[in-house]
Amino acid sequence: MYERRISFGGILTKTVITIIAINTLFFIGQNFYKDLTPLLALVTRDVFPYRIYTIFTYSLLHGSLSHLFFNMLSLYFFAGSLQIYTGVKRFLIIYIGSAIAGGILSLLFPYGYAVIGASASVLGVLTAYSIYFPSSKVLLFFVIPLPVRHFIYLLMALSIYFSVFGGGGNIAHLAHLGGIIFAFIYCNNLWKLRRTIDEIKYRIRRRKFQRLK
Repeated sequence: MYERRISFGGILTKTVITIIAINTLFFIGQNFYKDLTPLLALVTRDVFPYRIYTIFTYSLLHGSLSHLFFNMLSLYFFAGSLQIYTGVKRFLIIYIGSAIAGGILSLLFPYGYAVIGASASVLGVLTAYSIYFPSSKVLLFFVIPLPVRHFIYLLMALSIYFSVFGGGGNIAHLAHLGGIIFAFIYCNNLWKLRRTIDEIKYRIRRRKFQRLK
């Protein structure tokens, strides 16, 4: 059963601290070792066969201090609570799987874009949080209270729009979308095809029964 309430943010587990520390160390490394970014960044037309590893390693890099700060701040608010609820193993699957899914979906970019940042992982964490704690709210623009699931719907809609029509600044919207999709599929067990099909059949039968009542 999904939890209906949880304290908002501020929980730092060892796992989350480690992730924040790793991202921070890589950012420091980028500034001291200039070849680190081109070595680990995901360049969408330069992945196969020798740079497959960049489908994940791009998520360890950030383009600026503010880029790093806001991603890690989001983890501070949501990741600790999620990790306590799911356990370390499932949390890491969500975090790493979202990064890889974001990297794979980014390959749909028609040109050789360079993608960096942990945003796909962060949005995967936010998506998972919205599934397990649907009554929680976020402050849109730090002012407007919004259910976290509606916030994810908004981000998903924006990611789809900008991925299709372009624009939206220097942001890897396909990577964001990949992280959201992976977390949604994983947390709802949609990857278990037989179970998913049975659930769909059950809902169809239930709706037919309700019409007959």
